[in-house]
Amino acid sequence: MLVFMQQNTSKSYLTKKFFKYLVPSVTAMWFFSIYTMVDGIFVGKGVGPIALAAVNLSMPYINGVFAVSLLISVGSSTLITFYFGKNEKEKSNEIFTLNIILLSIIGIVLTGLSLMFIEKIAYFLGANAETLPYVVDYLKIIILFSTFFMVAYSLEVLVKADGFPIYSIIFVTLAAITNIVLDYILVIRYNYGIKGAAFATGASQFISCMAFLFHFLFGKSNLKFVKPKFNFSSIAKLFTIGIPEALTELSAGFTTFVFNFAISKHIGTYGLAAFGVIMYLNNLVLMTMVGINQGMQPLISYYNGKGNYKNIDYLLDLALKTSISFAVLFFGISQLFPKQLVSFFIEPSNRNAFLLSIKGLKIFSFGFLICGFNIILSGYFTALKETTKGTVISTLRGYVLITLILFILPNIWGNFGIWISSLVCEALTLTVALTVYTRFQTDFKDIPL
Repeated sequence: MLVFMQQNTSKSYLTKKFFKYLVPSVTAMWFFSIYTMVDGIFVGKGVGPIALAAVNLSMPYINGVFAVSLLISVGSSTLITFYFGKNEKEKSNEIFTLNIILLSIIGIVLTGLSLMFIEKIAYFLGANAETLPYVVDYLKIIILFSTFFMVAYSLEVLVKADGFPIYSIIFVTLAAITNIVLDYILVIRYNYGIKGAAFATGASQFISCMAFLFHFLFGKSNLKFVKPKFNFSSIAKLFTIGIPEALTELSAGFTTFVFNFAISKHIGTYGLAAFGVIMYLNNLVLMTMVGINQGMQPLISYYNGKGNYKNIDYLLDLALKTSISFAVLFFGISQLFPKQLVSFFIEPSNRNAFLLSIKGLKIFSFGFLICGFNIILSGYFTALKETTKGTVISTLRGYVLITLILFILPNIWGNFGIWISSLVCEALTLTVALTVYTRFQTDFKDIPL
């Protein structure tokens, strides 16, 4: 059962519980980012900037897989912790089981369809004659492991709801180490190139999935597999509640997609390689904010079930302060050490891509300072089951505004317009998010948030 099911509601107690869930969540998100980031490092160093551009073009597909997982997993986690708060454990078990079954079915269907249309998917993602062979080689292997990606990601979320957040660190760390070791062996030592990088990532997700399943099947888990009750209402709730977080995850892929389109038009292939570097670092920032959000959500959902809104207020404040602390850290590193960061992925001898990456990162990183507020506020509404409000924030930030801005600014300011687009998008979204939050408080004056 959730370890925070106690009556102590002091600020020190809540802070301790928040960080107990925050650390595993952020750590897990870092390692999820490292999976693809390590691929980028080894591909960039071991194969070259064109292959690195191909991995970047493939990222929207991987983000889409994770988004489907989050679509169901966040809804499951929210309802599981809500029913834990009401001491209805059997309902929590039914939701947990239904979550795994749905993800497995969706994963298998997605794998089959993706393999059938792999070249069309590659072209849709922006591949050209130069990058197509690399994109197909990379995606073909990633697709085979996509079900394990989805189930492993889901179980990482649910193991925290189960009351064992430390396991998310242990199992995700195991997977990350596997990925790094296999990348070195397959890409550098045996020259399997982009195929080796894809297999390393897929194998690491398989190991992570098996480790989490072992915990729930044979460990001391509170959540257990039971005979599920399939009904439309339960399934609809899982999908509906998870929409804002799925949109947040998918937005990383969609943002990459529209940036790739704009960069292909205004800069070219080396611009795609440069943006690939920026996206790896941007994803690390976004996953940190998502991790803070996921550390906050089970606690807010639980206290929402208890009707304790004072604690919800404190937890939101704590999450926002934590997000700005990380944002300042990432921004500072990007401004002070851009050459060092870029050199992890691209050799300075590849001068065009190297210099483009440095210039783009220093401008793009201003958006790091704001994105956390939008992600946290979206997650806050999701945890309170105010799904529409969370969806509005996620949709504006990750889809509507970024598309409009990337259509307008590059035509006005050229390359600078591309790199500054993230900051403009986050600032406009924050304006809307704060307006939604303020009106929410006005409508619920009896809730001291």
